Amino acid sequence: MREYEFVSIAVQRRRDGSALAEDYRPVIRDRATRGWEFVQAIPLTDHAEPRIDLVFTRKVSE
Repeated sequence: MREYEFVSIAVQRRRDGSALAEDYRPVIRDRATRGWEFVQAIPLTDHAEPRIDLVFTRKVSE
């Protein structure tokens, strides 16, 4: 069995394009040290509050 965790990072809209509110790399590294595996980033940039969701998974001992 696996469990999943989602971390949202806000996307800031600017006149010259878009930028993440924070760097995603430290978030991925931090989760990796706690046993989480990065699966994918889901862009949700067309929402009223744009963001990307980082998806992590790890095995659960039964």
